[in-house]
Amino acid sequence: MAKFGGVKVVELTSFQSNNLDTICYRGHAPLAHLSLISQPDVFDQVNNPKGLQRDLSPKHASEAYDYATRQENKSFPRAYPEIVLNVRDKSVVEIHKETERIRLDFDLSKMQEGNNKIYVSRVDGNHRLYFAAGDDRREPVLVDVPFQIHIGLTRDQERSIFVDINSNQKGLNTSHLDIMQSRLTAEEQEIKYHLDRWITKRLSEDPKSPWHGLIHLGGSKLGSRTQGLTRPVNFASIKGGTNKLLSKSQYIHDLTDPEAQYVIIRNYWNAVKTVFAEEWANPKEYLLLKNIGVWSLSFLGGTIIDRCIPNGKVDIDTMVYHLRHVRTTFDWRRSATGDKSIAGMSGNRAAMILAGEMAEELRDEKGISSIRELQDKLKAEAT
Repeated sequence: MAKFGGVKVVELTSFQSNNLDTICYRGHAPLAHLSLISQPDVFDQVNNPKGLQRDLSPKHASEAYDYATRQENKSFPRAYPEIVLNVRDKSVVEIHKETERIRLDFDLSKMQEGNNKIYVSRVDGNHRLYFAAGDDRREPVLVDVPFQIHIGLTRDQERSIFVDINSNQKGLNTSHLDIMQSRLTAEEQEIKYHLDRWITKRLSEDPKSPWHGLIHLGGSKLGSRTQGLTRPVNFASIKGGTNKLLSKSQYIHDLTDPEAQYVIIRNYWNAVKTVFAEEWANPKEYLLLKNIGVWSLSFLGGTIIDRCIPNGKVDIDTMVYHLRHVRTTFDWRRSATGDKSIAGMSGNRAAMILAGEMAEELRDEKGISSIRELQDKLKAEAT
């Protein structure tokens, strides 16, 4: 698999370091070299029940490779956390002390391929290392990354560090990550590849949007609390809803201008706010602005938009007309009980079911306009 034909020894320069309870060797080396000297010990409850690593995601590994090999951009520098390895078989490495520096020589000829033995275990960094040595389609990754190498940890000690790395960290807030990514992406790329995120950001920032001032973008809430502001819904929830609406609607994609698409979605949510005024104004008492409400109404939005666009009538009042037919389909109170209650419901499947039942209550009204005329009208509204 690797493109390094004939390489017998990989030399790494390091220094001895204390890391909490362990002594290890730290330094930096080409990612491909770290890939060559190490192997993943993948947990499989049948074939390898004592294994360590999660199952490999080829997509994630490919993305890690692309990240490491992309063209350098000094405005947006890349950085990898340390690759963590453990030498299980000490016979494959020779340690040479050279003043303050320590040279680690890994003998690849002693690492026999095909016997499934793990000589140097990948405690953390398997996805970063998987394609790094190159293959028939990929060149080796020769950029330097930091490493931390342990010698002779037991399986349980190795497993303990693996658990500490992967479970004792607080996951990054999805909304926060979305916002950071959107700020790093040029608008035309954002529209082309992340239209749902671009529209959600517009809904958050646009004073004409009913979501303006209501969406928590991630990070600290201290500033909002200091100003007495309540943001009952997070960015990830609205982005998920926008994605569902765009996936559900057929006709919205006939509008090739993203500004027009944005306006029609904004009109829809303004109509929702009008029809469900009580629920919208009291998010602590109702579930409308929770995920189940946002997502079910997003699915419904795709259906309503597909009724509006062919008739050329996509104004707020027309959408209000449709939504009034579903106003009493469900009881959105948190305390509700009975057949109309949605308390306790959650998830994508439940949202689809609720949207489907509401869609059954819709009624048609007629009108006509060309898609081009409609798009021009919506673009004018955007400004």
